[in-house]
Amino acid sequence: MERRARRTVMAKKKSAAQEAWKTRRTMAVWERVHAAEAASKSALASYCNKHGWHVAFFEGKTGAPRTGIIDAVVFRIARGKPDRLDLRLVQLKGGHAGASGAEIKRLKKAVTDLSVAAYDGKVLHLVSDLNE
Repeated sequence: MERRARRTVMAKKKSAAQEAWKTRRTMAVWERVHAAEAASKSALASYCNKHGWHVAFFEGKTGAPRTGIIDAVVFRIARGKPDRLDLRLVQLKGGHAGASGAEIKRLKKAVTDLSVAAYDGKVLHLVSDLNE
């Protein structure tokens, strides 16, 4: 009887250890995703600042990214036309996230002038150049 009780205790400890491992593993993924998102935002803000654009990010009340295809708006007074505002809608991609065909189709349907910014951890890549 005592041997069976020890097995039950060991099984419970093993199960608890496995749950803790899953939690640690999941948190590491969550942390990586949020770090990639923060790096993408920082890279876009830096790029915009350097090239004379202003940026506004769409976020929820808690600061979490909102769901949808538009992540940011970049804008500036048009060069040589002080009564005109240049405005671009941007979808950010960070880390290893890539734009799928279905996602690009949704973007094209949503807007006429498309800008997609992808940050690979080192360089911010823009699908359409903001220097136009």
